[in-house]
Amino acid sequence: MSESMFFYKLFQNSAIPQVVVNKDMDLILANNQMFQSLHMEIRDVSYRSFGEAFRCRMLEFGRDRCGEKEDCLDCGLRNITRQILHNERVADNVIQYSFIHERECISKRFQLIGSQITWFNEEYAALSFVELTGLHRQVNDLKAKLSLDHATGTMNKATLMAALKELSQAKKNTGGATVCMIDFDHFKLLNDQYGHLMGDKVLEVFSDISRSHIRKDDLLGRFGGEEFVFIFFETDQRQSLQILKRIHYELESFFADVVEIPVTFSAGVIHVEPVGGQLQCTDLLVDVDKMLYRAKKHGRGRAMCSMGEILFRNFDM
Repeated sequence: MSESMFFYKLFQNSAIPQVVVNKDMDLILANNQMFQSLHMEIRDVSYRSFGEAFRCRMLEFGRDRCGEKEDCLDCGLRNITRQILHNERVADNVIQYSFIHERECISKRFQLIGSQITWFNEEYAALSFVELTGLHRQVNDLKAKLSLDHATGTMNKATLMAALKELSQAKKNTGGATVCMIDFDHFKLLNDQYGHLMGDKVLEVFSDISRSHIRKDDLLGRFGGEEFVFIFFETDQRQSLQILKRIHYELESFFADVVEIPVTFSAGVIHVEPVGGQLQCTDLLVDVDKMLYRAKKHGRGRAMCSMGEILFRNFDM
C-alpha cells in the first residue's frame, strides 16, 4: 500500500466527520463519517458545493446555489472556513448546520476544527466536525432543571424575577398582563398538625392543578416558602380570578377528606397595562404583595384586586 493510499484510508475511516474544501466551499473530499453524521448515503460529491451536497435547508434544490443567497452571508460554516483559509484567529468555532432529511429539517451542532492546506499553489481547508448536538441538549436540559423549583416543578425565584424583568421590557404584550401572588392560609398550622410531608404534598398538588389550568405561555413560579406568582398574558382581572377560583376549588376539594384544616389560599391580583408599547412593572411585586396582605387580613380564602375583595367561594365563574 502506498503512503498516499494509507492516508486516504485513514481519512475515510476516521471516526470524526471530515471534509476538504476549496475557497468556494466546493468539496474536494468528504469521509464516510461525514455522510453518516448527516444521515446520507455515501457517494461522490467531488467539486459540488457543501450546501448542495449535504442538503442545506436554505437552498431550494435546482434553483439556489450555495453561497449565492443573502442568508449565506451569515453562514457560520462559510465564515469560519474563510477565517481558516486566511489564517485568522477563530473566536467562536461552534456552528449549527440545518439540513433536509426525508423531507424534514434536522439541526445539528458541531465544533469546527480546521487547518489550511496548500497544494500546487491552491489553498484548501481541512475541516473536522466534532458533534455537540447531544451535549448541547444535555446542557439545555440542565439549564431547564436549574430554572425550576425542585419540590414543585414550577419556576424558581431567580427565573421568575428574570421573567418579570423581561415582561417589563416586552413590546409584544399589547393586551397587558395580570400578575397574581398567592399565599396558603394557615400553612404553619397544617405543617404543625400533619407534618411537613403533608405540607409538601399540598404544594405539589397545588402546582399540578395550577399547571392544568394555565396556558402554555402563562407563567407560574415559586416566590418563596408557600408563596407563588402567576403571570397571565393578555388576560384581564376577571378572567384571572376565574382561573384562580377553579384552582382554589379543586385544591380544597382534593384535601377535604384528607385533613380537617381547609386547604385554601389568598391572592393579590394586579392588571398591568402596556404604556408606550411596554408593560410598566416598576414595584409590581410590592404592589401585588400589598394586595395579598389585605386579602389575608380580611379573612383568607379570597383575593384582593382593583375590583375589590373577591371571596373565591362566592365568585361567579
